[in-house]
Amino acid sequence: MRKQMALWLVVLWILSGCGSSGSTQTFTEDEKAFVYKLFTTEYLWYDQVDTDVDTSLFETPDEMVEALRVDPPDHWSFSMTKDEYESFVNQETSGFGFGYTTSGFQIYLVRIGAPAWGKLQRGDTIVQVNHQDVTATLIHDASEALGTPATFTILRQGESIDVTVTPDIYTYEVTDAHVLELNGTKIGFMRYDAFSGNSVAEIEAAFTTFKEANIDELVIDMRYNGGGDVSVASILLDNILSAYPGQEQFYLDWNDNYKYKNESYAFDTEFDGNELNMSRVTFLVTQNSASASELVISALKPYLGDENVITIGENTHGKNVGMSGRVYGEDYYFLINFYVRNSDGETTPFEGIPPTCEATDDLNHLRGDSNETMLSTALYYLFNHNCPN
Repeated sequence: MRKQMALWLVVLWILSGCGSSGSTQTFTEDEKAFVYKLFTTEYLWYDQVDTDVDTSLFETPDEMVEALRVDPPDHWSFSMTKDEYESFVNQETSGFGFGYTTSGFQIYLVRIGAPAWGKLQRGDTIVQVNHQDVTATLIHDASEALGTPATFTILRQGESIDVTVTPDIYTYEVTDAHVLELNGTKIGFMRYDAFSGNSVAEIEAAFTTFKEANIDELVIDMRYNGGGDVSVASILLDNILSAYPGQEQFYLDWNDNYKYKNESYAFDTEFDGNELNMSRVTFLVTQNSASASELVISALKPYLGDENVITIGENTHGKNVGMSGRVYGEDYYFLINFYVRNSDGETTPFEGIPPTCEATDDLNHLRGDSNETMLSTALYYLFNHNCPN
């Protein structure tokens, strides 16, 4: 039996070509009053919200949320439109579907199934767009011209080549899995980019692959995973660890006035047959690994022990809180409502989860390549029980 999708821990990451139209709804005084009430009641830090606010100054939901949130520590409360929300949930957007560094225009990620998938790849450096020297504006404008092919001149392993990509509306996947064999050890590698509701089938397929291969070790790459649905995080935990049916994974801890909303998630008591029972798990993480990504790491520690929940990379983002989401017309509000705590009552520090071994995000190799720095560091640690020099 699978859990109902309900609550969200989200840090949105936006790739080139994934723009939004914004809200077309007038930001009325009634809606402003609705938002202000959320901040002074359900919001986790309700007692620190500025009570002397002139709401007439705010022209958009984003402006009001940014002005009222208690920062620090709240860097995350946000609003989005209904269309943006549904696009995230359904893994649908438009454009090319790749992300690049702002300095150097080097591609670090291509969404699985996007128009750029199989054409551009991680590590490519964009030199020109349609035979003009590359700028962020050129990439953006080309991505908005849906159905119009764009020519990218790129450097790939020292060679200059032209690649044509046509931006379009597309759905994408967030999971890719395969098995590595090293020194007689079978290692399941899973790229996982977002805890979206549609990714549950992808998770199940990945773990079916791992179960059939009878893997010895599990490495989950969440270096760009900014979070998502906590119910999906619970399902991922079910698939990793099947030895504790019915026992608590984590719980959501609301403010003093809303303790009745506290909710606990437990390991599943019914099985699909593809669940694993790992004795240790390795995660590849960066500061972009946030929220539900950190939740999964934290939730495993009471059961496997700190020494068997291995993180490779750098400190994670440090988002130990989540939001349930409220709706007004076409606007969706995600204000921080609760702390997320594991079964020992512990939560991720605001400074993030420190790495077991430090490693850089190596853009010159594909993810899942055993020569890529983060994965090679993980493999070294698994076989040698210490970090490489």
